[in-house]
Amino acid sequence: MEPASEAAATRARSCRARYCGAFAALALASACGEAAQGEPTFAGDVAGIVYTSCTPCHRTGERTPFTLLGYDDVYKRRDKIADAVRSRLMPPWLPSHGDFADDRRLSEKQSALLLRWIEAGAPRGDAASEPKRPEFPAGWQLREPDLVVTGQEVVVPESGPDQFRNLVIPVAITAQKFVAAIEVRPGNPAVHHAVVAVDATGRCRQLDARDAEAGFAGMSMGNAKPPDGCFLGWTPGKRVHESAPGMAWRLAPGSDLVLQLHLAPTGRRETVRPQIGLYFTDVPPAVITYPLCLSAKDIDLPPGASDVVVRDAFVLPVPVEVHSVYPHAHYLCRRMEAWATLPGGERRELFSIERWDFDWQDDYRYRKPMPLPAGARVEFAYHYDNSAGNPANPSSPPRHVRLGDRSIDEMGNLTLQVTVQNVEARRAIGEAGVRRELQRVGFDAALMLELTTLLRESGRHDEALATVTAVREREPENVDALLEQGHCLAGAGRIDEAGRAYEDCLRRDPALNVARMQRAMLWLRQERYAEAIAVFDQALPLSPDFAPLHYNLAQACMGAGKLDRAEHHYRRAVAIDPALFPGWFHLGRVLAAAGRTADAREALLRAQALRPEDPRPQEVLRQLGR
Repeated sequence: MEPASEAAATRARSCRARYCGAFAALALASACGEAAQGEPTFAGDVAGIVYTSCTPCHRTGERTPFTLLGYDDVYKRRDKIADAVRSRLMPPWLPSHGDFADDRRLSEKQSALLLRWIEAGAPRGDAASEPKRPEFPAGWQLREPDLVVTGQEVVVPESGPDQFRNLVIPVAITAQKFVAAIEVRPGNPAVHHAVVAVDATGRCRQLDARDAEAGFAGMSMGNAKPPDGCFLGWTPGKRVHESAPGMAWRLAPGSDLVLQLHLAPTGRRETVRPQIGLYFTDVPPAVITYPLCLSAKDIDLPPGASDVVVRDAFVLPVPVEVHSVYPHAHYLCRRMEAWATLPGGERRELFSIERWDFDWQDDYRYRKPMPLPAGARVEFAYHYDNSAGNPANPSSPPRHVRLGDRSIDEMGNLTLQVTVQNVEARRAIGEAGVRRELQRVGFDAALMLELTTLLRESGRHDEALATVTAVREREPENVDALLEQGHCLAGAGRIDEAGRAYEDCLRRDPALNVARMQRAMLWLRQERYAEAIAVFDQALPLSPDFAPLHYNLAQACMGAGKLDRAEHHYRRAVAIDPALFPGWFHLGRVLAAAGRTADAREALLRAQALRPEDPRPQEVLRQLGR
């Protein structure tokens, strides 16, 4: 952090700690109606709500600076509680408009009740009638997680600029899991907030290996993406919830969690070693999600400017349902609003925040998803104050601020988690978003490759090849572009050219196992089973828990007449991914060919249950019956 702004930034960050206890005070009134006539008491009116709304965070083992485990704790902080209630700085709930779950706002009557109790001297009442204090699992909010993973140790110096470190954390699973919830435990006050994404490619491990410190630096998370379009992360005061049935996200074996930490010096040397707890479910995802991102690129805030408005907008090419929103800005933002304008002119408010606070940012889940039709225009307007009159301004005197990653720079982003009707709709909204970004930023290799993938998956092979060729011409050493060119050539049926592209990828980067697997797939398509098996075998030690690799190796073994080995790899494929229909179907065929009727029937019935409309399992079952 720049010396001129360090003290002011420290004051801005200290707001979180200074009023942390007020969260409990406001929350304790959140479920209160008016007290019975007469003087409210802790025993009769307050204790039960403290234990429900405050103690889950203000207890031993949590990051809060004190506990609220009984009357003495609350009484000791009554004056600060009253100040926080009057100023409405707490609880940590920013939206002033929007029907969101976990809304912690207080009504006027609730605030008045709490202040009346404090002004009356915060009487305890009959201690014998106080509710029993709650008991919690040690550490974790929900319960003991199904799996806990731990990040590398990061050291934060006592002073200096904020840092962004991306920790690459392997997940020790051997079969696909459906994740219903995660909890991030940062373990240190130097963590301002954290974001979690998933990398199934192994490329983030390479970025980690090139960086001398733990993880890798920067706000770019490499190949890591929000899994199935879900927001994952941690902010102060964030509650952990399990997703509704059908809203879990997939975690494949061999994937890495990438935990991005925003680290801010606290005035002393800190050691951070975060943990992530994962909670699994047996219910697979039943919806198709997408993270729709809007962002302001033209942030320019002269010193002294007290109300600069930045905007962005996106027109939906397909109908969606909005499930949650995640707004993001830094210290100079003061006010936010976002809305959708329907094709007929109707305006629907998405959210508004009258007093933005960088230290309490969060994502917000609607109680009921908001449907928006195709053609709706989603838009936000954020207001920034770069004057000396902004108490959160990290620079004194104010300095010229533009778009940037540091806390003393500014950002203006809005991400919406939406669901769409089908895979084609997801590609359509993805393509529209990428093309819009390319219009704004010009050439960008990562965006161009994302567009190439969308075009290829839509069967538009000529457009895909033209797009990736443009990247290759600008960046001939870009291995990711060469790999995508191989995919495009294979999709267009240009097998020999695709094979050469994959072989070139492996010469440049022998660790690029996806190129090795795709080279083997081309041999398999040409029914050159021996060559395919040899290359699949080379890939297997690098990706031992990748279900498609086992499945395709089984296909090659089946084509070569190696039925025992085919059975082994089909079984491994469906053990990793039990929802893999072709794995169960072809396993049934192999078992039927071996004369193992009962085992074949079991596998074919599993396939039929996964895809009842497909006639092939039933046909093989009929043949078994004959």
